[in-house]
Amino acid sequence: MIPKTTAAFAVVLLLLCAALAAPRVNAEGSAQHYCAAVYAELAAVPGFAIAASNVAAWGAQAEAGGCPRRVLVERWAAITDQRRDVLDLTLGDVRRILRGEARDWSELGGSRLPISVVLPAAQADRIASALRIPAAELVGQRAPAHEIVDRVAAEPGAFALIRPERLRLGVLALTVEGHDPYRDPARDSPLRLHRWLHTELAAAPTFDPAGMLVTGELIPVRCANHVLAALDNYHAMFDGVRDHIIAADIAVAPLESSLTELGEPTPCVETLMLHGSPRVVPALVEAGIDVVLTIGNHMMDCYGGCSRWDALYETLDRLDAAGIAAAGAGATPAEAAAPAVFSVDTARGPVTFAFLGYDSIAPYYHVGDNNPGINPLNAENVREGVLAARPLADHVIVAANWGIEYVSNPNGFQRALAGTAVKAGATFLMGNHPHWVQAVEHFDDALVAYSFGNFVFDQGWSVETVQGMLMELGFTANRLIGYRIRPVVIRAHSSELPWRYRPDFVDPAGEGLQILTRIWRAQDRLPAR
Repeated sequence: MIPKTTAAFAVVLLLLCAALAAPRVNAEGSAQHYCAAVYAELAAVPGFAIAASNVAAWGAQAEAGGCPRRVLVERWAAITDQRRDVLDLTLGDVRRILRGEARDWSELGGSRLPISVVLPAAQADRIASALRIPAAELVGQRAPAHEIVDRVAAEPGAFALIRPERLRLGVLALTVEGHDPYRDPARDSPLRLHRWLHTELAAAPTFDPAGMLVTGELIPVRCANHVLAALDNYHAMFDGVRDHIIAADIAVAPLESSLTELGEPTPCVETLMLHGSPRVVPALVEAGIDVVLTIGNHMMDCYGGCSRWDALYETLDRLDAAGIAAAGAGATPAEAAAPAVFSVDTARGPVTFAFLGYDSIAPYYHVGDNNPGINPLNAENVREGVLAARPLADHVIVAANWGIEYVSNPNGFQRALAGTAVKAGATFLMGNHPHWVQAVEHFDDALVAYSFGNFVFDQGWSVETVQGMLMELGFTANRLIGYRIRPVVIRAHSSELPWRYRPDFVDPAGEGLQILTRIWRAQDRLPAR
């Protein structure tokens, strides 16, 4: 006998399915009129191509029973200005904003700043329909769709809905109900409008970016290694951020030191000979790290006097055996300069990346004709490397170990090399070594993040050295569509075994605001180019 609750659920489900399959009609009860109205609506949406030959078939299908299938008509991304300290919204938050019920970002967990809404004039009615808001209740200004991104980029506190295809540097795409416009297919956005019609009459435009996540400096050595070994759990270093890393289409980390079983890893003592455990490698795999930049100025350290060459070789071999792509070091200059090419499959086809790595801090570890080592950072190498990599991928990503420790401002050398990389064709440059976060700089459709700060390390002796960031970026095959900064702080792991070597996310409008403010103020201090 079927339980009553199960039988009741089945009846409800059957009724729901019947309702979904039934023709949708307008107020006059005419499926034909309804379908004609939907046809007119679709014809006004860019990206839909309805063949003229289908027009006659439309009426016949409507008379035969209407348009019984649910088809995506439109989808949007929620944006604000790049410096907002609210990164994630619920669908309810979006409705509150558009109805004027949330008028200040502080009501959504951010810093106090009025929200100014601007919506695409031609889409306002569809937005109201999609979010089930009476059109008369939508607040804010209306503007041509092509003007909205510029207006939001220029106005702190602005909020808008735009087609994801219009995303670009200068505005921040917010996640809504966990959907990330930089990573997830646009068709899955909770900000979307469906209509019921025959699916052969229209095809929704496709937008499916590739999402990248980049960490700060990965240095699981010295006291950090001591604690991980005592825990007998190297995976613990990622416990606070693992889900975000795994969710990325491609996750990238700069590795500072060797990972070798030659001798013992550096103990918890004051020393600059930084040598980590090979047990870090499976932890990287489990956390979802896909690409490692082997460009740290301790990449050939081997504590206790073991061979620095062997330390590098073992590190590279272990990463390769684990399926992690590496760039920036090798047995010969050609190997060290060779890009690591990685591809992300999307609904529109693969998006490919070529990663190059360079170091300017440890010339004694630079590769030579007769010795292994790290790819040297200089203008000639960067220009040649980027130009050679451009035919291999849609985007060239440059990683640089550079700069002055413990400052927020990039120096002239960094800025000059950044300009060289971008001019040669790099889409994104990620820097490290200062152990503090530094400025972010926009170059039209290219981006430079001069330093991400620490990610895993034992520098617990200052506020700035326990603060860092993760960056989430979105790419199509043609361009970088935007980025988001998530502040992190290196936390104590447990009361039983205190340490400050594990990153955790912090509220961007609370504890993380100091991190974001340091980045933006450094950006404001950048001299004009």
